[in-house]
Amino acid sequence: MTKLVITGAPRLDAITVFLEDFGRRDCPTESHPNYQSAQGKITINCWDKSWNAYWGGMGPRTVAEFVADCGWDYVLNCLDRGISPTVFSGDALYALAKRCIAQRRRQQTGRHNWELGELSKGEARELWSDIDVLRSIENSNECWHQSALLTELFGEEWHYPLDGKAVEENHEFTYLRRIVEAVQQALRQEQQQVAA
Repeated sequence: MTKLVITGAPRLDAITVFLEDFGRRDCPTESHPNYQSAQGKITINCWDKSWNAYWGGMGPRTVAEFVADCGWDYVLNCLDRGISPTVFSGDALYALAKRCIAQRRRQQTGRHNWELGELSKGEARELWSDIDVLRSIENSNECWHQSALLTELFGEEWHYPLDGKAVEENHEFTYLRRIVEAVQQALRQEQQQVAA
């Protein structure tokens, strides 16, 4: 096991990286009957969070070489499966609702993707006063509690206009990306020092 401590990365606490190489295992193929592939694990700690990933087929590389060679997005996904760069946001939903009302009121029907047509001044004013409740929605599943309001805004199929639009930056994704990039940079520097 190799331990690496990274300090001085911009806007990050000290990062501790544990690299474990578990040797090679046989992975014969028709063209290479004696082919072996390395396997290993990385554990990354930063402040009070920890992530780890295992790879059973890294080719001839060590974990350090493998992680340094991969794209940051691949490594990030291996460390936290399914994490997304964006997350649902009640504030983003509120902003989308405001945009919908304004465009429908201005009769910009041909210039947007809303299912419903224009709004009268009174209808727009009433909807505008009702949408503040959307800010308190914490996840997309809670939208169903406001389905009547969302139907008035976006139509019967309101979930389609919201898909991917009522989102904001996922700060956990951005944080982990910065950590992964700092780890990769440190591993590349280590490799250059060894090669020199």
